[in-house]
Amino acid sequence: MKVFLVDVDNTLYPEESGVFELVDKRINSYMVEFLGMDEKEVPRKRIEYWHTYGTTMAGLMRHYNIDPYHFLEYTHDVDLDSLIKPNPALREKLKKMEAVKIAFTNAPLKHAQKVLSLLGVEDLFVDIFDIISADFIGKPHKYPYVKIINQTKAEDYIMADDFERNIETAKSLGIFSIHVGKHASKGHLNVRFFEDIPIDVVNR
Repeated sequence: MKVFLVDVDNTLYPEESGVFELVDKRINSYMVEFLGMDEKEVPRKRIEYWHTYGTTMAGLMRHYNIDPYHFLEYTHDVDLDSLIKPNPALREKLKKMEAVKIAFTNAPLKHAQKVLSLLGVEDLFVDIFDIISADFIGKPHKYPYVKIINQTKAEDYIMADDFERNIETAKSLGIFSIHVGKHASKGHLNVRFFEDIPIDVVNR
C-alpha cells in the first residue's frame, strides 16, 4: 500500500486565496481578547512559539494553559465559502493518483472537511489526520508523522506540503517529499501548484 499525505491549507489551494490571512487575524485577536496580550507583543510571541514549539497554539498551551478546542474553533471561524471554489483540475489529478490519500493538517477536522468539500475532493480522501488526531502536537514535530505511520503501516509514503520545515521532517523519516508553493526548496520535488505534481511521481 502507498499512502499520500497531503496538507490542506495553501497546498490544495494557492496561498493567494487569502484563507490563512483570515485565520492569522483570528489568532492575533484570540491572543489579545482572551489572554490580554498587548497587540504589539503578539507578533513577537507568535514567532517565538512557532520556532520553539512548531505552532502558536502549542506555545499558548504551554505558557497559558489554553483550551485547544476553544482556540481552534475561534481561530478557524472564517468565511471559506467566498474564498474557495470547486477545482475540477485538482479533482482529476487526485483521481489519477494511485495512492491512499490522507489529508494531514495542523488545522482542526471541521475546517479541513469544509475546505475539501468546497474544493469538491472530500470523497477522494480516506481520512483526515488533523491536529486533534495528533494530540495537539502539530507538524513539523515528528510525533504526528510517526503516529500516522504506525496507524497505516504502508510500504511507501509520499507527502506534499507548503511549509519546507514540514517536508524536511517527512524526508528525515524516509518519506518522498513534495514542496508546493512559489519558492523552491532544496532536496525536494518543487511544484507551484498541487495540480503540477507529475502523475508518474505518485504512481511510480
